[in-house]
Amino acid sequence: MLTRTARILSGLSALLFWIAPSVSEAQRCDAPQILLTVDKSSSMLGGLPGGGTKWDAARMALGELTSSYSTNIDFGLQVFPYPNQCSPGAVTLDFGTHAPEDLMVALGDPPPSGGNYTPMAQTLDAARDYYAPRMVGARQNHLILITDGWQWCDPYEASTRFTPVDAVTRLRDMGVTVHVVGFGASVDSLTLNRAAVAAGTDLPGCDPTLSDPAAMNHCYLQANDLTDLRMALDGIARELTDEMCDGFDNDCDGTVDEGFDVDADGHNVCGSDPTEPGADPDPERRDCDDSEPTVYPGAPELCDGLDNDCDGTIDPGCDCFSGDTRPCGSDVGACMPGVQLCESGAWGACADAVEPMAETCDAVDEDCDGNIDEGADASCGEGMVCSADGCIPLTPPMEPAEPSTDLPSDRDSVEDGGCACTAAGHSSGSSPAALLLSLGLLGVFLYRRR
Repeated sequence: MLTRTARILSGLSALLFWIAPSVSEAQRCDAPQILLTVDKSSSMLGGLPGGGTKWDAARMALGELTSSYSTNIDFGLQVFPYPNQCSPGAVTLDFGTHAPEDLMVALGDPPPSGGNYTPMAQTLDAARDYYAPRMVGARQNHLILITDGWQWCDPYEASTRFTPVDAVTRLRDMGVTVHVVGFGASVDSLTLNRAAVAAGTDLPGCDPTLSDPAAMNHCYLQANDLTDLRMALDGIARELTDEMCDGFDNDCDGTVDEGFDVDADGHNVCGSDPTEPGADPDPERRDCDDSEPTVYPGAPELCDGLDNDCDGTIDPGCDCFSGDTRPCGSDVGACMPGVQLCESGAWGACADAVEPMAETCDAVDEDCDGNIDEGADASCGEGMVCSADGCIPLTPPMEPAEPSTDLPSDRDSVEDGGCACTAAGHSSGSSPAALLLSLGLLGVFLYRRR
């Protein structure tokens, strides 16, 4: 009975042993694969300005790289030549998650002081053969070439100088991106510049015709000491593991395309769906303005001056933009303008305006028609009328005088030359005043005669 139980437990243990890696791999993201192709020629024993050899610096920088990015990148290691002289390089550590100690073992002993050459092109072709069966899925495939010399085998053939450029081109054609790092002051800068251009990893604004390692503006990454090499390797790894908006968990943190939906409206700038890792980005899901949470494909139009639904049209069918205001009402007479507020694309009621009212007798244009107190008598009450001085009592009109029935006598008509009437204030007889005036004038005349 115990034997049978032991067998069952043993079988379960074996099953779990085989299942566990699968579960672990399923939980990991599609980390990029990077083959570290490291020059192990005898010249790598050369010293650096700050002390130590190039080989020692390379070991240290590569150990730090794998330690920092072991959860984000599947590293492999290829050294050249292998095992020695001018043999093409060989992969000494397959792709996977490795501790720095594993990498140190795979690097092996330091190169010999002489006899190891630099079969760079042959090694890159060997890397292409290694990669061929491992180009699976959407995983990114890269190679970091670290070399301190020229394409060189004994005897040296000048015609082979640029063969590494052709090998880089073949890798690129199959989908492997090569990153070129020149280490030390004795590299073939012209070949490395051309190789970086062929790989498509040339630095912006570089000069591919440079042949002096000490020159500035190379197309490849030039490292002259341990610090430079650390920076070059970290820069490549960081670029490959920074999260990109592409539907994948590039930084392997369990989240897809984080940081690319700034306004948190469920749509990002590339149109990927974080809930469907690996799905191709859909242009119809692309957020046309990731700074506005009300703007994304399919959003309702809000009449706010924005293309809310990302269809290329702003506020169709809207009379105004929500939140806008405009004056309304009249400023004639006693009226005062108000304000209209735009809500949901339509103008609202006129608020805070002084509207026209019925006229009263107060010298004010209450009905705002430009006329003052017209038709305002009714406001004064019965027996009153509106005037410039306000309401005043109504004065009845005077009755006309009775017409005279006296007719002129015939004598008056004759004396007036046939006129049937007498001019106002005129009498046919002499008045006493006229007589006195005549006598006064006569007296004055006689006085002057004396």
